[in-house]
Amino acid sequence: MPTGATIIAGALSGLQSMLIDKGLEPAALGRQSGVPVDAWQDAHFEIPLYAFVEIYEHGAAMLGQPGIGWQSGPRLDLHDLGELGEALLTASTVGSALRTFERFIKFIQSETDLQLTVEDGVATLTYRILNPDIWPRRQDAEFTLSVLTELIRRGAGPNWQPDLICFEHTAARPLSIWAETAGSFCLFDCETNALSFPEKVLSASMPRDSGGGHRNALASLSEALANKARTKSLTARTRTAIYEGLGAGTSDQEAVARRLGLSRRSLHRHLGEEGLRFSTLLDDCRYRIARHALVDTSHSLAQIAFELDYSDQTAFERAFKRKTGMTPKQYRQSYGRTPAR
Repeated sequence: MPTGATIIAGALSGLQSMLIDKGLEPAALGRQSGVPVDAWQDAHFEIPLYAFVEIYEHGAAMLGQPGIGWQSGPRLDLHDLGELGEALLTASTVGSALRTFERFIKFIQSETDLQLTVEDGVATLTYRILNPDIWPRRQDAEFTLSVLTELIRRGAGPNWQPDLICFEHTAARPLSIWAETAGSFCLFDCETNALSFPEKVLSASMPRDSGGGHRNALASLSEALANKARTKSLTARTRTAIYEGLGAGTSDQEAVARRLGLSRRSLHRHLGEEGLRFSTLLDDCRYRIARHALVDTSHSLAQIAFELDYSDQTAFERAFKRKTGMTPKQYRQSYGRTPAR
């Protein structure tokens, strides 16, 4: 069983359908990307998340279809997501379904953050893989937002479109083509992946409202998720909690301990038993995200400093130079893209 970030094989069903339609053998493409053969026979089989992301990137290149991620979303059968799929299908409203997805996405995909927020009458769904070492992940982001769009359409109607779609990656096709494909205004090179739409959509009724079925599915998911969390080391859970808090101002030790259900003192003591300090983990998480942002994005240094919860750009530059012996600007010039102006 994979020890890093994972996703259940059922999430591959949409891509599998497209590959078969094109006369390709999914298992053959999977071998090139690190997807085990068993993944194609068992929807509950856990595969490395990096392999899931990679097979989508390889599939897009092999088929010459840069939009394969978005196109495969509607083909995903929610039943292939197991108990989470059942909970989504039996929710009473769009809002209930999305809150369920938000709460339990880690049941099917670890090291991932999905959040639903509402402000001034606008609902926003944000999605991101927390592990910065899994990149590029263009197709994964497009696939996931497409799946979320299809889920909302179950209640809002088949022609529903979000008002705005944001992606963290750069556009592979002209924006005019993207707007035509997605049916919505799209932005790229954003801080995260997101869908925005009117808050009233959350009240739309879902077609398979089943209060008892939904409650039973939630109870089962809660137990399974708790059991899954207990198998992870505190170091791994702390790292994930730090990633979740960075950029939101909640990556300090007090906030991370609270997210893990511990006191600050208990977190300090238990990490010490695993031979680590919180500050070491925080520094490492910040460095890994900074390295990715400098190499793979055009975010400005000030924006990266903000995303990493540094007090200002100067503090970020000092910390990065202590770690690498190079300033962020020098590192980007050596390995990365041209910075944003």
